[in-house]
Amino acid sequence: MYLSFRTTCCMRSTFDNLELLKDGLPGALVTGLIVGVHEIGHILAARDAGVKLSVPYFVPSWQIGSFGGITRIVNIVRNRGDLLKVAAAGPVAGFSLGFGLLLLGFTLPPSDGLGIIVDPAVFHQSFLLGGLAKLILGDVLKEGTQLSINPLVLWAWAGLLINAINSIPAGELDGGRIALAMWGRKVSSRLGSVTIALLGLSSLFSDVAFYWAVLIFFLQRGPIAPLSEEITEPENRYIGLGVTILFLGLLVCLPYPFLFDPSQVTDFDF
Repeated sequence: MYLSFRTTCCMRSTFDNLELLKDGLPGALVTGLIVGVHEIGHILAARDAGVKLSVPYFVPSWQIGSFGGITRIVNIVRNRGDLLKVAAAGPVAGFSLGFGLLLLGFTLPPSDGLGIIVDPAVFHQSFLLGGLAKLILGDVLKEGTQLSINPLVLWAWAGLLINAINSIPAGELDGGRIALAMWGRKVSSRLGSVTIALLGLSSLFSDVAFYWAVLIFFLQRGPIAPLSEEITEPENRYIGLGVTILFLGLLVCLPYPFLFDPSQVTDFDF
C-alpha cells in the first residue's frame, strides 16, 4: 500500500511538472526567439564591420530562464563607428521584434484556454508597457479591476526587458559599448560609474537590479579594449540610433507613474 501511494504521488508530481513545462514552453520560445534575433543582429553587423565575436554565453535567470547573452569582441575594432554598428544591431533587432509582438499581443483577443488573468498593477512596472496598455485598452484598464489578456503581452514584455537590461550604459554591455562609441571613453566611463551606483541603490528594492549590479561589477565592468582609432565620431544617423536605443531601454525599465483611470483619484478638501 505504501509503495502504491508513493508511486501515485510520484506520478502526480511528474504530471504536474509536465503541465508546468507545457504552460511555460510557449513563453520560453517567444523570449528565446527575441534573444536569438538579438544575437543574430550582432553577428550580421559584426560580419559586415569585420569584427570577430566570441560564442555568446547566456546569463541565467530563475524568473524568465535567461537575461540574454554575453558576447566578447575578440579582435581590435577599427573605429567608434564600427563599434556602434555592432553594439546597436542586437538591441535594434530585439526591440523591433519584441515591440511588434507586444502590439500583436494587445490586439489579439485572449482565446479560450489561452487568456491569462492579470491585475493592471503589472502594467505599472514599465513606462512603455503601461503607456501602450492605456493607449490600446483604454477604459477597460482600471486599478483594482482584473482583466484577461493574451499571454503574448507578458512574453513579449519579458523579451523587451532582456533587451533593455542589455542596453544599460555600463561596462561591456551593449549600452556601455554604445555610450563609448557615441561620447568617447571618458564620458562613457563616468556614465557607467553613475549607472552602476544607481543599480546599487536600486538593488535595495529589486533582486534583478542587485543581480545585474553584481554581474556588471565582476564580469562586465570592462574596460572595453582600445580601438584602432578612437578620435573620429560616428555618423549622426548612427548616434541618433544609439540614443534611441538607450532611451527605449529607459522607457522599458522605468515604472509607469500615472493612474490608468484618473476618476479614481480622491478629491481632498483643504
